[in-house]
Amino acid sequence: MEFVKSNYRDKFFHFLLEGDFSIESNLSVKSDSIAYTHYLDAYNLATKYNDAILKCEALKKILKYHFKAKEDVLSFHRFAEEYRQIAYDLHEELYAEYFYFGSAIGIMYDFKRRDLKPLPDALNALNIAEKNSKHYLAGRLSQLIGVYYDIILDNKNKARLFYKKAIKSYQRIPYFYAQKNRNDLSFNLGSLELENENYRLAIDYLKAIDLKRIPKRDTQDKLLIFGNYYEVYKSLKQVDSAILYLEKKCSLRDSLDLISRAKDVKEIQTKYQTAEKEKQILEEQQKSRTTRNWLVATGIALIFGIGMAILLHKNTTKKRLLAEQEALLKQERVDNLLKAQELVSIDAMIAGQEKERQRVANELHDDLGSLMATIKLHFDNANSSKKDPALQHAQRLLEEAYQKVRGMAHSKNSGVMSDQGLLPAIKKMAQVISETNALEVTVEDFGMGERLENSLELNLFRMVQELVANAIKHAEATKVGIQLTQHEDNLNIIIEDNGQGFDRSKVIADQTGMGLTTIEKRVEHLEGQFTVDSVLGRGTSILIDIPV
Repeated sequence: MEFVKSNYRDKFFHFLLEGDFSIESNLSVKSDSIAYTHYLDAYNLATKYNDAILKCEALKKILKYHFKAKEDVLSFHRFAEEYRQIAYDLHEELYAEYFYFGSAIGIMYDFKRRDLKPLPDALNALNIAEKNSKHYLAGRLSQLIGVYYDIILDNKNKARLFYKKAIKSYQRIPYFYAQKNRNDLSFNLGSLELENENYRLAIDYLKAIDLKRIPKRDTQDKLLIFGNYYEVYKSLKQVDSAILYLEKKCSLRDSLDLISRAKDVKEIQTKYQTAEKEKQILEEQQKSRTTRNWLVATGIALIFGIGMAILLHKNTTKKRLLAEQEALLKQERVDNLLKAQELVSIDAMIAGQEKERQRVANELHDDLGSLMATIKLHFDNANSSKKDPALQHAQRLLEEAYQKVRGMAHSKNSGVMSDQGLLPAIKKMAQVISETNALEVTVEDFGMGERLENSLELNLFRMVQELVANAIKHAEATKVGIQLTQHEDNLNIIIEDNGQGFDRSKVIADQTGMGLTTIEKRVEHLEGQFTVDSVLGRGTSILIDIPV
C-alpha cells in the first residue's frame, strides 16, 4: 500500500500516456473510447489522492475528448463545472471557462435549453486572455463565441465578427496547431457564406484552407471541405469543378473505408505479435541501461566543460548586453514621446471641435433663436384678429423653423454629457433620430453602472455620434443598433446597421471629417481595440473594446 501511494504520480502519468498513445496510433475505431477509459482511470486516481493539479490535467484530457466526440453533453457539462471549481491559476481558469462555454453550447443546442447564460462569462474570459497575451485561448474563446452566435442565436454577422477576431489571435502564433484552427475558422466562414448564398466569398474562404497541412488523423475534415467545394461549384453551375470535387470526396471516402478495414486487420495481427515484441523490449532495455551508463559518464564530463565555457562567454558578453539594453531604453523613450505628441494633437483637435460646437449652439440659440421668437411675437400681435389660412400656415412654418433651430442648438451642445452621462446622452441621441421616422436607432446596455471619467465619456459619445452619422449619410440604412456592455474594467460597444456596407480600403483612401482612421487612433490611444466588419450589400458591424 505504501508503495502504491509513493508511486501514484507515476501511475497517473502512465494512464495519460496510454490514452495519448491510443489516440495518436489510431489503430482501430475503438481507439478514442480506449483513450477515454485511460483518462478516467487517471482522473479517479487523482481524486483518490485529492491532488488538484493532477485532477486538472486529467479533466483537460477528458474534456478534449468530449469536445471532439460531441456526445454525452451532460457528462461534458458536469466535468466542465468541476474543472471550473478546482482551477488553481489564471491559465487553468481560462481553460475551464472555455470548456464550460463549449459544454453549455452543446446543452443549449441538443436540449433547446435557454436558461443557461454563458455568454457574459465567456466575453469576460476573452478580455482577460487578450490582456494577458494568451493568444491561443483568446482565439479558442473568440471561435466558440462565434459558434454561439452562429448556431444558438442565429446572428451570422456577429458570428462572422468573432470568427475573424479568432483568426487574428491565431495569426500571432507561428506554430502548426494554430494553422489547424485557422483552417477550421476558414471552413466555418466558408460554410456561413455558402448558407447565405455568397458563393464567391465561400470559395475565397475555402481556398484559404491549407489542405497540405491537414494531418492524416483529421482526414474526415477533408471530406467536409470537398463537400462544400462541390456544393459551391454546383450552385455556380460550374459543372466540371463540381464533378471534380465530388470525385475527390468519393475517392477519399473509399480510401477511408479501406484504411478502416486495414486497421481492423492490423489490430488482429498486433495481438499475435505482442509476445515477441515484449521479448525484444526486454533485450533492448538491457542494452539501453548499459548504453545509458556510458552516456551519463560522458554527459557529466561534457556538462563540466560546457559550464566553464558558459562562464567565460558570460564575462565577455555582459558589457555588450548592457549597452544594447541602454540603446533600447533610449529608443523606447523616443517612441513614447512621439506617441504622447500624437495624443496631444488629437486631444487638441477634439477640444477645438467641442468649442466650435458650443459656439454654434450658442449662436443658434441666443441670436437666431431669439430673433425668430421676436419675429413670431410681432407677427402674432399684428395679425391676432385675422383668420386668413395663408397667415395661419405662415405662423405654423415660423413655429416649425423656431423649433428646428432650438433642436439644432441642443444637438450641437454636449452639455448633456456633464449633466447625465454617456448612456443617457446616447439614448437621447437615438430618440431624437428615431423621431424623424427616417431611421430606427435602438440602444441596449448591459452592466452599465457608475459613470466614467467625463473626458472619456465625451470621447466615446463623439465616436458613437460620428459612427451613427456615417450610417445616416453613407449607408442608406433603415436600422442602427447600439449595444454597450461593461465587464468590470472593460467597456464593449457594438454599432451595427443594415445598410449597403462599404469597401474599407476605398474609404481610407478618400476620407473626410473625423473618419474611421481618426476614430481608430482615438481608440488606440485609449488602449482599446477597434474592429470593422463590412460586406457590400450586407451592412456594417463595428466593435470597440475600451479598458475603463
